[in-house]
Amino acid sequence: MITAGAFAAASLVIAVLVTMGVFDRPNLRLTHYLQGRGSFGQDVGLGIFAYLGSIELTLVIAALIGVALFRGLRLLAVLPVAVILVASGIELVGKLIVPSVAPGKALQRFPDILPSLGHQVGKYSFPSGHVLRATIAYGLVLYLAERWELFGRDSSRLSPVLVLVIFFVGFAVVYLGWHWFSDAIGGLFLGLTLLFGLIAYLERKRTVNPGHANSVD
Repeated sequence: MITAGAFAAASLVIAVLVTMGVFDRPNLRLTHYLQGRGSFGQDVGLGIFAYLGSIELTLVIAALIGVALFRGLRLLAVLPVAVILVASGIELVGKLIVPSVAPGKALQRFPDILPSLGHQVGKYSFPSGHVLRATIAYGLVLYLAERWELFGRDSSRLSPVLVLVIFFVGFAVVYLGWHWFSDAIGGLFLGLTLLFGLIAYLERKRTVNPGHANSVD
């Protein structure tokens, strides 16, 4: 929980700096830099990659984790989905209280040929919900792979892949003009806050009831 508290404090600092306008110029320069080296193929590729942070896909992943790993344990079975929903609620609150104006239409690069699912660029953009949810969903899979052997004894090999997924979701939302860099960092820190809080709870359950760690056949 100490780690979760540290990330919560870091996310608060980022929010204050965003409100003060500290990131305004760096955000714009970085977005122009990334887009200036882009292409239509990159637009499509990163547009598809951005789906990995959507509320639709992360809820499906959270539900599958709950059913597969915690079947028969009612609270734990719904916990991953509940955390994703709480994270999305925090995202909405953040957009209401932190006045970070979203990138304009001129910076939007999401291809029209792809369905946008539930995502729409609103007036304010802090924090990035895609990065927030991706950090929780894939961070949780990483933790479960390492500590609960979710995919067997060799599942730790997935760790670098899952870290890269989170990174590229953050890269995608900035490149596509959905969010600023500061939004992605804020989403990352908030995601880590909730992730480590969830991990602390699961570690306590794992210690008290070690048999739960072997509930996957």
